Amino acid sequence: MDQEKKLEELEVVGKEQDEIETEEEDEVLPDWFDGKHFFDVLFCQEYLAEHPMVCVGGEFFTKEGKVTDETAVVKEMYDILKDYLPNGAAKKANALLTALRLEAHRSDLPAQTDRLHVSNGTLFLDGHFTPEKEFCRNRLPVAYCQNAPKPAQWIGFLTDLLEPDDIPTLQEYMGYCLIPTTRGQSMMLLKGNGGEGKSRIGVVMRALLGDNDRLKSVLRTEER
Repeated sequence: MDQEKKLEELEVVGKEQDEIETEEEDEVLPDWFDGKHFFDVLFCQEYLAEHPMVCVGGEFFTKEGKVTDETAVVKEMYDILKDYLPNGAAKKANALLTALRLEAHRSDLPAQTDRLHVSNGTLFLDGHFTPEKEFCRNRLPVAYCQNAPKPAQWIGFLTDLLEPDDIPTLQEYMGYCLIPTTRGQSMMLLKGNGGEGKSRIGVVMRALLGDNDRLKSVLRTEER
Protein backbone atom coordinates (compact mmCIF):
# COMPACT_ATOMS: atom_id res chain seq x y z
CA MET A 1 0.00 0.00 0.00
CA ASP A 2 2.82 2.37 0.87
CA GLN A 3 4.38 1.75 -2.53
CA GLU A 4 1.09 2.49 -4.32
CA LYS A 5 0.58 5.67 -2.31
CA LYS A 6 4.06 6.91 -3.21
CA LEU A 7 3.41 6.21 -6.89
CA GLU A 8 0.17 8.19 -6.73
CA GLU A 9 1.95 11.11 -5.08
CA LEU A 10 4.65 11.04 -7.76
CA GLU A 11 1.99 11.06 -10.46
CA VAL A 12 0.31 14.12 -8.88
CA VAL A 13 3.62 15.96 -8.64
CA GLY A 14 4.40 15.07 -12.24
CA LYS A 15 1.05 16.39 -13.43
CA GLU A 16 1.52 19.64 -11.54
CA GLN A 17 4.98 20.06 -13.07
CA ASP A 18 3.59 19.39 -16.54
CA GLU A 19 0.89 22.03 -15.98
CA ILE A 20 3.48 24.59 -14.89
CA GLU A 21 5.64 23.88 -17.95
CA THR A 22 2.58 24.12 -20.21
CA GLU A 23 1.63 27.51 -18.72
CA GLU A 24 5.17 28.78 -19.29
CA GLU A 25 5.07 27.57 -22.89
CA ASP A 26 1.67 29.19 -23.44
CA GLU A 27 2.79 32.58 -22.06
CA VAL A 28 2.52 35.15 -24.84
CA LEU A 29 5.48 37.51 -24.93
CA PRO A 30 5.28 41.00 -26.43
CA ASP A 31 6.79 41.64 -29.84
CA TRP A 32 9.59 43.68 -28.26
CA PHE A 33 10.86 40.82 -26.05
CA ASP A 34 11.43 37.18 -27.00
CA GLY A 35 12.51 36.01 -23.58
CA LYS A 36 16.19 36.78 -24.18
CA HIS A 37 16.47 39.77 -26.50
CA PHE A 38 14.91 43.21 -26.10
CA PHE A 39 13.98 45.27 -29.17
CA ASP A 40 14.00 48.99 -28.36
CA VAL A 41 12.36 50.21 -31.56
CA LEU A 42 9.42 47.81 -31.30
CA PHE A 43 8.88 48.77 -27.67
CA CYS A 44 8.88 52.49 -28.48
CA GLN A 45 6.49 51.99 -31.39
CA GLU A 46 4.07 50.04 -29.21
CA TYR A 47 4.36 52.56 -26.37
CA LEU A 48 3.64 55.51 -28.68
CA ALA A 49 0.68 53.70 -30.20
CA GLU A 50 -0.84 53.39 -26.73
CA HIS A 51 0.43 56.76 -25.43
CA PRO A 52 0.50 59.15 -28.43
CA MET A 53 3.26 61.73 -28.13
CA VAL A 54 5.59 63.74 -30.32
CA CYS A 55 9.00 65.14 -29.47
CA VAL A 56 9.91 68.61 -30.70
CA GLY A 57 13.12 70.33 -29.67
CA GLY A 58 13.80 67.60 -27.13
CA GLU A 59 10.44 68.12 -25.39
CA PHE A 60 7.50 65.71 -25.38
CA PHE A 61 4.00 66.85 -26.26
CA THR A 62 0.76 64.94 -25.88
CA LYS A 63 -2.52 66.21 -27.27
CA GLU A 64 -3.09 67.73 -23.83
CA GLY A 65 0.02 69.87 -24.16
CA LYS A 66 3.66 69.81 -23.09
CA VAL A 67 4.82 66.95 -20.86
CA THR A 68 6.28 68.75 -17.85
CA ASP A 69 7.16 65.64 -15.85
CA GLU A 70 9.17 63.08 -17.82
CA THR A 71 9.51 60.97 -14.68
CA ALA A 72 5.89 59.96 -15.21
CA VAL A 73 6.81 58.64 -18.68
CA VAL A 74 9.70 56.63 -17.24
CA LYS A 75 7.39 55.26 -14.52
CA GLU A 76 4.86 54.09 -17.12
CA MET A 77 7.58 52.28 -19.06
CA TYR A 78 8.97 50.77 -15.85
CA ASP A 79 5.53 49.38 -14.96
CA ILE A 80 5.39 47.67 -18.38
CA LEU A 81 8.94 46.30 -18.20
CA LYS A 82 9.10 45.02 -14.64
CA ASP A 83 7.16 41.84 -15.44
CA TYR A 84 9.71 40.90 -18.10
CA LEU A 85 12.94 42.40 -16.74
CA PRO A 86 12.71 41.98 -12.97
CA ASN A 87 16.41 42.70 -12.48
CA GLY A 88 16.91 45.69 -14.78
CA ALA A 89 13.56 47.37 -15.44
CA ALA A 90 14.45 50.74 -13.90
CA LYS A 91 17.73 51.08 -15.77
CA LYS A 92 16.12 50.02 -19.04
CA ALA A 93 13.19 52.43 -18.61
CA ASN A 94 15.57 55.35 -18.18
CA ALA A 95 17.66 54.28 -21.17
CA LEU A 96 14.54 53.95 -23.35
CA LEU A 97 13.71 57.63 -22.88
CA THR A 98 16.41 58.52 -25.44
CA ALA A 99 15.07 55.99 -27.95
CA LEU A 100 11.55 57.30 -27.35
CA ARG A 101 12.66 60.86 -28.21
CA LEU A 102 14.08 59.65 -31.52
CA GLU A 103 11.03 57.54 -32.39
CA ALA A 104 8.64 60.40 -31.57
CA HIS A 105 10.74 63.12 -33.18
CA ARG A 106 9.14 65.84 -35.27
CA SER A 107 10.99 68.80 -36.71
CA ASP A 108 8.28 71.19 -35.53
CA LEU A 109 4.62 71.72 -34.72
CA PRO A 110 3.45 74.43 -37.12
CA ALA A 111 1.58 77.35 -35.59
CA GLN A 112 -2.10 77.34 -36.54
CA THR A 113 -3.55 80.83 -36.61
CA ASP A 114 -7.13 79.86 -37.47
CA ARG A 115 -7.94 78.16 -34.16
CA LEU A 116 -7.51 78.18 -30.40
CA HIS A 117 -6.40 74.98 -28.67
CA VAL A 118 -8.32 74.97 -25.40
CA SER A 119 -8.38 72.39 -22.61
CA ASN A 120 -11.56 70.69 -23.82
CA GLY A 121 -11.02 70.77 -27.59
CA THR A 122 -10.48 73.19 -30.47
CA LEU A 123 -12.27 76.49 -31.07
CA PHE A 124 -11.98 77.77 -34.64
CA LEU A 125 -12.03 81.49 -35.37
CA ASP A 126 -15.09 81.04 -37.57
CA GLY A 127 -16.99 80.15 -34.40
CA HIS A 128 -17.36 76.38 -34.54
CA PHE A 129 -16.02 74.13 -31.81
CA THR A 130 -14.93 70.49 -31.78
CA PRO A 131 -13.89 68.35 -28.80
CA GLU A 132 -11.18 66.77 -30.95
CA LYS A 133 -7.60 67.68 -30.08
CA GLU A 134 -4.34 67.69 -32.00
CA PHE A 135 -0.70 68.08 -31.10
CA CYS A 136 0.22 71.71 -30.48
CA ARG A 137 2.61 73.91 -28.54
CA ASN A 138 0.04 76.41 -27.32
CA ARG A 139 -2.88 74.70 -25.61
CA LEU A 140 -4.60 77.19 -23.34
CA PRO A 141 -5.47 76.15 -19.76
CA VAL A 142 -9.09 77.26 -20.16
CA ALA A 143 -12.18 75.44 -21.43
CA TYR A 144 -14.60 76.67 -24.04
CA CYS A 145 -18.23 76.91 -22.89
CA GLN A 146 -20.71 77.93 -25.55
CA ASN A 147 -23.39 78.81 -23.01
CA ALA A 148 -21.16 80.61 -20.53
CA PRO A 149 -22.92 83.52 -18.78
CA LYS A 150 -21.90 87.09 -19.48
CA PRO A 151 -18.85 88.03 -17.32
CA ALA A 152 -20.66 90.77 -15.42
CA GLN A 153 -17.88 91.34 -12.88
CA TRP A 154 -15.22 91.64 -15.60
CA ILE A 155 -17.35 94.00 -17.69
CA GLY A 156 -18.05 96.09 -14.61
CA PHE A 157 -14.35 96.28 -13.83
CA LEU A 158 -13.52 97.43 -17.36
CA THR A 159 -16.33 99.97 -17.32
CA ASP A 160 -14.86 101.57 -14.20
CA LEU A 161 -11.32 101.49 -15.63
CA LEU A 162 -11.69 102.46 -19.30
CA GLU A 163 -13.67 104.67 -21.60
CA PRO A 164 -16.54 102.81 -23.36
CA ASP A 165 -14.78 102.97 -26.76
CA ASP A 166 -11.61 101.45 -25.27
CA ILE A 167 -13.27 98.24 -24.01
CA PRO A 168 -13.70 96.63 -27.49
CA THR A 169 -10.10 97.59 -28.29
CA LEU A 170 -8.86 95.80 -25.20
CA GLN A 171 -11.05 92.81 -26.02
CA GLU A 172 -9.64 92.62 -29.54
CA TYR A 173 -6.06 92.87 -28.33
CA MET A 174 -6.50 90.17 -25.68
CA GLY A 175 -8.00 87.87 -28.31
CA TYR A 176 -5.07 88.63 -30.62
CA CYS A 177 -2.67 87.53 -27.88
CA LEU A 178 -4.28 84.09 -27.83
CA ILE A 179 -3.34 83.40 -31.46
CA PRO A 180 0.28 82.37 -32.25
CA THR A 181 1.03 85.18 -34.70
CA THR A 182 2.42 88.70 -34.79
CA ARG A 183 0.87 89.60 -38.11
CA GLY A 184 -1.05 92.44 -36.48
CA GLN A 185 2.24 94.18 -35.65
CA SER A 186 0.55 95.71 -32.63
CA MET A 187 1.25 96.38 -28.97
CA MET A 188 -0.88 97.88 -26.25
CA LEU A 189 -0.03 100.48 -23.61
CA LEU A 190 -2.29 101.28 -20.67
CA LYS A 191 -1.62 104.70 -19.20
CA GLY A 192 -2.99 105.94 -15.91
CA ASN A 193 -2.35 106.55 -12.25
CA GLY A 194 -1.19 103.86 -9.88
CA GLY A 195 -3.71 101.76 -8.00
CA GLU A 196 -6.42 102.01 -10.64
CA GLY A 197 -6.40 98.31 -11.47
CA LYS A 198 -4.49 98.15 -14.75
CA SER A 199 -2.30 95.31 -13.48
CA ARG A 200 -5.43 93.19 -12.92
CA ILE A 201 -5.66 92.89 -16.68
CA GLY A 202 -2.24 91.23 -16.54
CA VAL A 203 -3.57 88.76 -13.95
CA VAL A 204 -6.39 87.76 -16.28
CA MET A 205 -4.04 87.47 -19.26
CA ARG A 206 -1.67 85.26 -17.31
CA ALA A 207 -4.57 82.96 -16.35
CA LEU A 208 -5.64 82.70 -20.00
CA LEU A 209 -2.15 82.07 -21.36
CA GLY A 210 -0.77 79.79 -18.65
CA ASP A 211 2.59 78.30 -19.63
CA ASN A 212 2.27 79.82 -23.12
CA ASP A 213 3.60 83.10 -21.72
CA ARG A 214 7.12 81.71 -22.07
CA LEU A 215 8.84 85.08 -21.82
CA LYS A 216 6.79 85.97 -18.72
CA SER A 217 6.21 89.43 -20.18
CA VAL A 218 2.69 89.54 -18.73
CA LEU A 219 4.08 88.73 -15.30
CA ARG A 220 6.69 91.49 -15.54
CA THR A 221 4.04 93.96 -16.61
CA GLU A 222 1.85 92.92 -13.70
CA GLU A 223 4.61 93.47 -11.16
CA ARG A 224 5.55 96.95 -12.33
